[in-house]
Amino acid sequence: MGDELQILEDFVIDLIRCKKIHNYTAKLKVVQAFYGTEYAKKKTKCSFEDFLLHLWYYWYISRYSKKYIYFDQQWVNYLSQTDKVREVENTFSESNYVNKKYCMLCDFNFTSSSQRDIHLKRTDHQIRLQYVKDKTVFDSTEDILSMKIQNHRAEGEDLSFYPSEEISAQQNTITIRTKTKHPVEATLLFTNRSGKTLYIKEVVQINPFLSGVEMDAHYISEQVVHNKESISIKFKLSFRNSSDFSMPLVVVTTNSNILKNIIFEVTSEYSVLKSEGVINTRQNAKPDNDHVILGDEEIIPGKKPEPYLSKYKETLPLRFFKISKQREKQLRGIIENYPSFIERNAANSIFYKDFARILRIKPPIKEDNYVDMLMKILDVEENQMQVDIREYDMHTAMEAVPNEYKKGSLLYRLEVPGLAEARPSLLPYDSVYVKIEKTHNVKYEGIVHKVLETAVHLGFNSRFAQNFISKKKYFVEFGFNRRPMRVEKQALALANDHKIIPYFYPTCQEMESVIPDNLYYFNTSLNHEQKIAVENIMNHDLKVPYIIFGPPGTGKTVTVVEAILQLWKTQPSSKILACAPSNAAVNEITNRLLNVMPTTDIFRFVGNSYGHDIKMKKLAKIVNLYPDGSFYMPSMQQLLGYRVLLTTLVTAARIVNGGAPKDHFTHVFIDEGSYATESQTLIPIAGILSHDDRKGFIKGNVILAGDPKQLGPLVHSQFATHCGYGTSMLERLLDSCEPYSRNENLENNYDQRYLTKLLKNYRSHEAILTVPSKLFYHSELIAGGSDMSHVFTEWEHLKTPGFPVIFHHVEGVDLRETTSPSFFNVQEIEEVMEYVTKLVDSRVSGMKIKQCDLGIITPYRKQVQKINKALSKKKMNEILVGSVEQFQGKEKLIIIVSTVRSKNFALYEEIDKKCKLGFLRNPKRFNVALTRAKALLIVVGNGKVLQDDLNWQTFIQYCADNNSIAGKRFVLQKPT
Repeated sequence: MGDELQILEDFVIDLIRCKKIHNYTAKLKVVQAFYGTEYAKKKTKCSFEDFLLHLWYYWYISRYSKKYIYFDQQWVNYLSQTDKVREVENTFSESNYVNKKYCMLCDFNFTSSSQRDIHLKRTDHQIRLQYVKDKTVFDSTEDILSMKIQNHRAEGEDLSFYPSEEISAQQNTITIRTKTKHPVEATLLFTNRSGKTLYIKEVVQINPFLSGVEMDAHYISEQVVHNKESISIKFKLSFRNSSDFSMPLVVVTTNSNILKNIIFEVTSEYSVLKSEGVINTRQNAKPDNDHVILGDEEIIPGKKPEPYLSKYKETLPLRFFKISKQREKQLRGIIENYPSFIERNAANSIFYKDFARILRIKPPIKEDNYVDMLMKILDVEENQMQVDIREYDMHTAMEAVPNEYKKGSLLYRLEVPGLAEARPSLLPYDSVYVKIEKTHNVKYEGIVHKVLETAVHLGFNSRFAQNFISKKKYFVEFGFNRRPMRVEKQALALANDHKIIPYFYPTCQEMESVIPDNLYYFNTSLNHEQKIAVENIMNHDLKVPYIIFGPPGTGKTVTVVEAILQLWKTQPSSKILACAPSNAAVNEITNRLLNVMPTTDIFRFVGNSYGHDIKMKKLAKIVNLYPDGSFYMPSMQQLLGYRVLLTTLVTAARIVNGGAPKDHFTHVFIDEGSYATESQTLIPIAGILSHDDRKGFIKGNVILAGDPKQLGPLVHSQFATHCGYGTSMLERLLDSCEPYSRNENLENNYDQRYLTKLLKNYRSHEAILTVPSKLFYHSELIAGGSDMSHVFTEWEHLKTPGFPVIFHHVEGVDLRETTSPSFFNVQEIEEVMEYVTKLVDSRVSGMKIKQCDLGIITPYRKQVQKINKALSKKKMNEILVGSVEQFQGKEKLIIIVSTVRSKNFALYEEIDKKCKLGFLRNPKRFNVALTRAKALLIVVGNGKVLQDDLNWQTFIQYCADNNSIAGKRFVLQKPT
C-alpha cells in the first residue's frame, strides 16, 4: 500500500476536510463510500476491511462497530491543526454529561427537578461545562496570576516539583512528582501580578472527584486580592496506585476566568514496567503475510534426528490428507477478500454466509452432514493455523552448536522468545524454514532435534552449513506439525466407512442396570455419585457413550481411576485404552493407577515428539523411553499385551495404523473430554472399537469424562468455532441428545444409566464455590473441602472474618506495547504485589505460607510477563503466573486474579475479539479462574468495567453483600 502512513494520514485529513467526522465519530457506510470513491483504486488497492484494520493498528481509530467508526481524539485534534485542515466539526451536547438525576461533571445527584435547575445555574457547573466544550476560551496569560507550591511536607524524600520553588513561578502549569503511599501536604499559592486589584469569586476544581486529592478550594470565595498579594489553598495528597493525570483549576474573577493546571506524576517501584515499549509510535511490527499458505519455493529438506529403534509396523498407512488444490484455491480466495483479522472477528453474519457458500456447507454440524462438514472445517482450521503461524516469523541470527547425540556433527541454535508459552509451539521433529535473503525462492528446512526453555536446536542439510555465516540474520518461518490434523481426518474417514456416526447421536434405549455385588473399592473415600458412576461403567454392553460430568474439584479423575481399577480387577478379560488430550492428564491417571496396578499390566505409550529431556521417574518402567530419555517405538504385539494402555488422543492413532485387531479393547476412557474436538474424540474409537466388516456397530464401551462448563477445545479459526468445531463431543451430547438431558424428576437430575454428575467439591471453601455453583451448576455443588480450605477464615486482611473472598476495585490504565495486541495494567500489578507481600512467608492459622501456595491468573500474556518481572525483583520466582488455560486442572491454596481491562475496555472490546484475548466476557474462563482456589480468592479489577458482564456483576454483588469489596469506592449497578 505505497507510503502506508502517509496514505492513512491523508485519508483522515480528507475525512476532516469533507466534514465526514462529527464529534470524533463517523458512520461506517459514509467512510466506506468515501474510501471506494477516492482511495480504493487510486491509492491503496486493498479492501476497505483491510484498510480499516490499518487505521486501527496505527491508532488513527480507537474502535469501530457495524455502524460507526470512532476516531482517536488526539490524532483528529492534531491533524485538524495542520495546514491541510482548518477546523474539525465537533458538535457538543450538554445531555452527554447531565441527565435528569445526575451531573457527571460535578459528581452530583439530583433529588428533584428544581434542585437540578438550581445546580445547572451554579458557577462551578457552568465553568466545568465550558471546559469540556472549549477550554480555549479561558484566560491563559501568565502575567495576571502566578502559581507556586510552598510549605510542603512529605513522608520520605520522594517529592519534587517543576518548576521548583526557587523559580519565580509565572507559569500556568506545575508538575508534582511523588510516589504511592507517601502522603503529601502542601499549599498552593496564587499571587496577583496584574498591577491592579483582582476580585476573585471562586476557584473551581474541574474534576472534583479525584481519588487521593483533598483540596480546600471551596473556602476561596468573594475575595479581594490587591496587586502582589496572594491567596493560598491547602491540599493533601495520598495515592495508593501509580498514575499520571492533570487537575485543571479555573480562578473565576470579575473580568476573566483564568485557567491553571496541576499535573500529578505518581510512581511506584513497579512503574518501571511501563517504560518497556509502551505504545508511543505507530510502526507496524507485524510480519508480512506473504505466505499465508506455503508457496512454491524450493525447500531443501533438513537433517532429521538420529533414527530411533522401532519394532512398530504400520499396516494401515496414515494418508497425508492434504488440502485439495481446489480447496486451497477457495481458501486463498477467501483470505484475499477477507483478511485474517476479519476471519478471527467474524461476528459479521454476511462473512459467515459467504464462507459457508464457498465451501458448500450449512452449519451447524449435524448427523446428516457430520463427515462432510468436519472434513471441510478441518481444512479451514489448518489454513488458519498456517495464517497464525506467520505471526511468529523472525529475522534473527543463529548459533552453531555441537550435536550432543552425534559426535562431529553440528546443530544450529535458534532463540525463540515465546517458546515457553507455546508461542509458537515446537516439538522434536517439527520443521522451521530459513531463507538466507527474503527475496530468495530457496528455503532450508530445519528439523527440531532438541527443545530447550527458550531455544531449539535445528538440523539442516549440508548445503545450509556451507552457506552459514555466524551472527548473520536469517529470515525464519515456522511450520507446524500436520500429524494431528491427519489423524483427525483419518478418524472421520474411518467413522464414515464403518458407518458409526449414529452412535454419537444416541437416543434413549431400553437398558437394565446391573449393579455389581459387594464391590471392594480401592478408594474407600468415594462418595455416593462417584460410586454410582463406577457401578454404571461396569455394566456390560453400553449402547451409547457414558458420561462423567465432573465440575471443578469433584474428583472426576479419581472416579475414572477407580472405574479402570474395578474393570481390571473384576473383569479379567477386559482390555482398557485410557486417553486424554494432553500428556499431563494421561500422566496423572497413570501415576494414580501405578499405586495399585503391577507394572506388568500397564503401559504408558508416548509419541516420538515427547522430548529427550523429559524425565518420568515414577513411570520409567512402563514408558517407551530409555533411561537417558530417548525414545523407542514398541511393537504392536508389545502394546497389545497390556491390560491397560494409556496415551494421548493423537498418539492413539498409532494403535489404528498398527492394525489393532477387532474386539481387542473392551473399554475406551477419554478424560478431559470437554477439551477435545469432535474429530479428536473419534481418534481412539474409529478403527479400534469399530471395524470394516462390522459396519454400523461399536463393540466396546466409551466413557467420556469432563466438564462442559470449563474450557473447551483450542480452535484457531473463528469460522470453525461458529460451525461447532469449538464444541466438544461431550458438551454437544449434554446439550442436544435426549439420554443426557437434565430431568429434575430423577435422582441426581440425570438418567444415571447414561450420565452421572459429581456434586461434592473437595477443593474449595464454600464461599469460593457459591457463585460458580449458582451460575453454572444449578447451585448443586456441595462444599466438602478439607481443613486446608478453612485456613484463611481468620486472616487479618479479610474484609469480613470467615469470608475468604475479596474483590479489590482498581481504576487502573490498560496499556499495550508497540509489538503486541496484549494488554497490561501497572496499577493492578501494584495491588497484586501488595497481597503477595502480605501473604508470602506469613503465618496463617499456624501455617507458614510458601510461594508455591500462590497462583496468579491473568488473561493477558503481557500482564503475565510484567507480574513475573515484579515477582523476580522480590525474588519470588516460585509463584505460578499464567493464563486460565495454564491453570485448567490445577489448584492452589491461594489464587489472585488480575483482570487487567480498565477504563479503555469499551474501546478495545472488538480488538479483544479479533485477537481472542481475555476472559471478561467468556463464561468458561470466568468459571475456571474462580474455581482454582482452595482457601483464599482475591480478584483485582475495575468493577465499573466488569459489572457490564452478568457473571462478573453477580460475583461483585456477592462480595458487596458480604462486605468484602476493597479499594476505591464505586457505584455497583443493579442487575437489569
